[in-house]
Amino acid sequence: MIRFFRVTGIAPVTLLMLITLALWSEHFISPPLVPDITGGAPMPLWSLTAGALSAIPLLAVILSFALMLVVAIVMVRFNIAIFFIPRRTYLPALIYIILYSLFPGEMVLNPTLPAALLVMIGLWRMISAYRVNGLAFNFFDAALLISAGSMFYAGAVWFILLVFIGALILRSPDLREMAIALAGALLPWLVLYAVWYVTGGSVAELTGIVRHNLFDEMLPVYISRTMVILLVVTGLNFLPALVSLAGEMPTKKIRSRKTFELLLWMMFICVAAHIFMPSVSVEMNAVTAIPVAFIMANYLAFTRNLVSAEILFWLMAIMIAVSRVWPF
Repeated sequence: MIRFFRVTGIAPVTLLMLITLALWSEHFISPPLVPDITGGAPMPLWSLTAGALSAIPLLAVILSFALMLVVAIVMVRFNIAIFFIPRRTYLPALIYIILYSLFPGEMVLNPTLPAALLVMIGLWRMISAYRVNGLAFNFFDAALLISAGSMFYAGAVWFILLVFIGALILRSPDLREMAIALAGALLPWLVLYAVWYVTGGSVAELTGIVRHNLFDEMLPVYISRTMVILLVVTGLNFLPALVSLAGEMPTKKIRSRKTFELLLWMMFICVAAHIFMPSVSVEMNAVTAIPVAFIMANYLAFTRNLVSAEILFWLMAIMIAVSRVWPF
């Protein structure tokens, strides 16, 4: 299976779509209601989205499915453009779709999914600033996109740190680029507060909503025994990839190395948010899966330990099936 997805072509795309449809089949057959993971006080853009889809669960499933596919496609196109994994492969898309599907209850449209797409595009804009002559406005674009994502999911605001880290990793320190990045991060919030105020809303109420989404503990998520085993198996798939990347970093080309450095920082922010922010739960998986998928794809695309990698990969696939059939 790994060797099959190492290359491009119609056959891997067809199998990828069949796997994706299989993972989503239960939601298409019996569309669930749009979940409320914010405790009744969602961010403004998500409130509008959830309100429009609350009466049409099937449309919510279709939109979730489409958004996830768009994220996966952008990831593949990102690697083709930057070529930091030096092979044209659909592995990043396959692994992202599998990782996103680990938590079935979070697969239907949740605010993190549109935020994940904007964070991914923002990351692409940052990497594109490498070796740009003169003042690079890419960081303004990236900060603007990520900040706009926080209008759906407040936790996306923590990834604005990634923009400033990227500016330091990819470029020589430049206060002007830092300043325009800060302006890009603030602009969506200024627009949000202005529109809220003009339409008669209370600024204090909006501030309370933002504070609630950033710092208050959200609804608990049940993790079954089979899910615990699945997460352990997923970790066993990821650890060799992380160790392999650590050994490869000194030998990679400069832009590829800097790209993986940003992906590692992105993963670190996700982990830190999980640990220290009570408002962050398994819904963050939509973003966390992006750097994890790239790191695993980099390993699977070139590993010579195909037997062990294939065994762990199939074990993860089997446990996903078991967790769906026996979610206890």
